Amino acid sequence: MRTIALIVEYDGTLFHGFQRQTSQRTVAGELERALTTLCGHPVQIVGAGRTDAGVHATGQVVSFETSYEGPVERMPLALTGMLRGEGIAVLRAVERAPGFSARYDARARTYEYLILNRLSPSPLRERRALFVRAALDLGVMNAACTPLLGEHDFSSFCAELPERGRPVRVVERLVLERRDDLIELTIVADSFLHQMVRIIVGTLIDIGRGRREHAAMAAILAARDRVAAGPTAPPHGLYLTHVRYGDPL
Repeated sequence: MRTIALIVEYDGTLFHGFQRQTSQRTVAGELERALTTLCGHPVQIVGAGRTDAGVHATGQVVSFETSYEGPVERMPLALTGMLRGEGIAVLRAVERAPGFSARYDARARTYEYLILNRLSPSPLRERRALFVRAALDLGVMNAACTPLLGEHDFSSFCAELPERGRPVRVVERLVLERRDDLIELTIVADSFLHQMVRIIVGTLIDIGRGRREHAAMAAILAARDRVAAGPTAPPHGLYLTHVRYGDPL
């Protein structure tokens, strides 16, 4: 058996999330269907990030085991052809050491969230960025990011606490940058709690609009209570863009 890793891009608005479901169309379900056809046997994949319905990816990583004997470098073209029109593209395929897991071997994940900040919405970005008409103060939003850096209990920014393990995560980087009318939030962490990025974004937007003081972020974090934080931003502005491993893909 061989262990293969794929780098995958997809439009999350077309799926009910990443994880396979018996009655709903998902990214994992469509990938497994194509891989089963290509490899000639049932395939189950493991994803680095279990993105929710509506969340996009430009750098999702999946891994699987297969007895497929063909050249790995031809997999992206074959799979993308099979998935044409399905909202998924396979960008790269790499053979990894036996036992490699896209999820458990990941050292950090990078997400980006896009906010369109101007007076009028954009038909072209309707499913790609969150439209916010109110002026946002990027300076205070970035100041509010500082307390979230490092290792913390992020219970205040979690929609559903994990059944096992602590809600502690390590945020390496959290920054917002403006490019014309578009604000890009980038966050890098070892892993993420359920809807963690979207709740952080919703809280930062409240701060940027002046509904909360930026100094309140430390108290929100310390509360360890979802009620303390702001609203959950919608999924369509969120992208999984990169997954880091000790041995880069």
